[in-house]
Amino acid sequence: MKVETQVNGTVFQARISDRLAFSDHAAFRSLLKEIDQTGAKDCVLDLSQLAMIDSSGLGMLMIAFQEGKKNGWSLTIRSPQGHVESLLKLAKFDKILTIQS
Repeated sequence: MKVETQVNGTVFQARISDRLAFSDHAAFRSLLKEIDQTGAKDCVLDLSQLAMIDSSGLGMLMIAFQEGKKNGWSLTIRSPQGHVESLLKLAKFDKILTIQS
């Protein structure tokens, strides 16, 4: 997992690239901690450059959703492509999360 972050006012943006898999769990938890520390009200995870996600990665997105609800920020998934978009649709994440094309 490679991550680039940016904060604009109350919006935290993270572009996640490469892959999101079980081995990225600790780094993803650190990202969630960073979101909380900024006091953001909205978090946008840009997945446009994410080439691969596994079931653990899908679970991490659900953890992010739950953390946001618990800590007062909303989660938006932006621009998933290819394999990643297909898995999000297959898992019906669009029924739970806000996903922007």
